[in-house]
Amino acid sequence: MTDLELALRYAPLIHYDIDETIPLRKVGYTIFREGRRSDSFPKREVVPEKGGFVIEYALFWDYDIQHMYDLEHIWVYVTQERVTRAEGSFHGKYLTLWEEGMPFALPVEEGHVHAFCQPGKHAFLPHGQLFRLIPGWRECCGELAGGAVLVGGPFASLYQPTPEDDQRCARYIRENLTFTPSLVFTAGQRLEDAALCSWEDLKAWIPRRIAELCEARGSAL
Repeated sequence: MTDLELALRYAPLIHYDIDETIPLRKVGYTIFREGRRSDSFPKREVVPEKGGFVIEYALFWDYDIQHMYDLEHIWVYVTQERVTRAEGSFHGKYLTLWEEGMPFALPVEEGHVHAFCQPGKHAFLPHGQLFRLIPGWRECCGELAGGAVLVGGPFASLYQPTPEDDQRCARYIRENLTFTPSLVFTAGQRLEDAALCSWEDLKAWIPRRIAELCEARGSAL
């Protein structure tokens, strides 16, 4: 199989809050056949199991409910054509999404793990009701929406936003994207072929997308 075929073969099934307002835009994949540091999540080294590989999915949203652009991750570990475990990013860290015997995680479906997406914030957990453990999970999508410094992070060197960009994007989020999460989740949605590209292509595209969104927000106000 090609890397793209592998990424499709083991693509996670993602569950969204039924009232989510921010659609997934694009996903970049990387296949790790030996241990090395992730380029899209540089705080960790990805190490496959012996004889296996890891597929890293870098998932991009135009917005987090509190700032512009959001990059989250899912890692799927495969050995001898069988998923052995999966992990998901969680507010700068990563947690286990699935492993054998995990009592509250949905079983793997024909190689596809289930990942529940935090409303508005897009971090991942193995079950949607676990988001109730996070203080402010409801408020961040309402009265606390659009309240942070919005544009910057690892792509600031490629596209440098202005304070006005921040203000316009914060206003856009507050006026167009706020919602009340239900914690009722969709059936697992598999990543589509059209949404997938290599991480290198996604990395090159993101700054252009940020610039496009900032320009659109400026022309709309």
